[in-house]
Amino acid sequence: MKGPRRWFTVFVLALGTCTFLYLLWSFGPMQVWDRLKGFGWGFAVVLPFQIFDHMLNALGWLLAFTPAETPRVRFWDLVRVRVAGDGVNYLTPSGNIAGEFVRPGMLRSALPDDAKVSSVVIAKATQAIGQALFVLFGLIYLLNVKAYAFAAGQAGWAAAGMSVILFGVALCVGLFAMRPPAWLKAKFPGAMEKSEPVRRHLRAFLGKYPERLFGSTCFFMLGYAWGAAEIWLICRFLGAPLTFETALCVEFLSNLVDSFAFMVPAKIGTQEAGKTVIFKGLGMDSGVGFTVGLIRHAREMLWAGAGLALYASHQRNIKRA
Repeated sequence: MKGPRRWFTVFVLALGTCTFLYLLWSFGPMQVWDRLKGFGWGFAVVLPFQIFDHMLNALGWLLAFTPAETPRVRFWDLVRVRVAGDGVNYLTPSGNIAGEFVRPGMLRSALPDDAKVSSVVIAKATQAIGQALFVLFGLIYLLNVKAYAFAAGQAGWAAAGMSVILFGVALCVGLFAMRPPAWLKAKFPGAMEKSEPVRRHLRAFLGKYPERLFGSTCFFMLGYAWGAAEIWLICRFLGAPLTFETALCVEFLSNLVDSFAFMVPAKIGTQEAGKTVIFKGLGMDSGVGFTVGLIRHAREMLWAGAGLALYASHQRNIKRA
């Protein structure tokens, strides 16, 4: 299994790199460089801007704990672990899963392990639902105002894809948290036995605190919407201002691209290609879209590097201990 997976990763990275180089050549390296120079010190504003997104996501995770557990969790510790987990997710070819295994062990809390793991599972589910709903509402809005030049069937396929994601998340959480089918217990008896405390915790949470699930989903949706503020800010610094409504449309479609390209490590090529197509479809300069994608990609890489450094520091502390 490792061989085909490794070759698939290499193929995806090569395809993404070729896509990026082709777009760079198409728009002209010097022209792109001139736009980046015009952006100038705007990067110093955009780079720390991401902390608000991590704060909103941390609030979404905080609501994945029960009311009794919440006082035993520090908000800024959640922010720290969110940054670390997102960095691992971003830089590893794991389909945005590897970082979730990192989060419970990095929490500086005396809570039992099953409570930590349950909170991560719940937060991952509400985040996926929040993103899917954000994109679905965005597609409905775009179709209503006809702001994007969708080709025949594109919006329908996109909406179907988001619906499948919503159904898949609900099904996975249901299978894991409720009563796993007999075939699953027979195939993985050890895993089922070890995960029973976590599943018991999940069942109790899902039954008692539906309002916290709703609140967690809303905070993650706000986190995705915050990306529109970053798009608006980047375009202002590039000298190509747009309305916040248009920035929100860009972010709707960016999340749609991210949902279908989640297997690409570090979003190689997909960030720039996605923004190029989105700007063109919205009737804007596709060259500006490529530059916006390049700037966002650089910001993501720096934050992912910081997250990976936090995780490495945590591992070093464990070894010392």
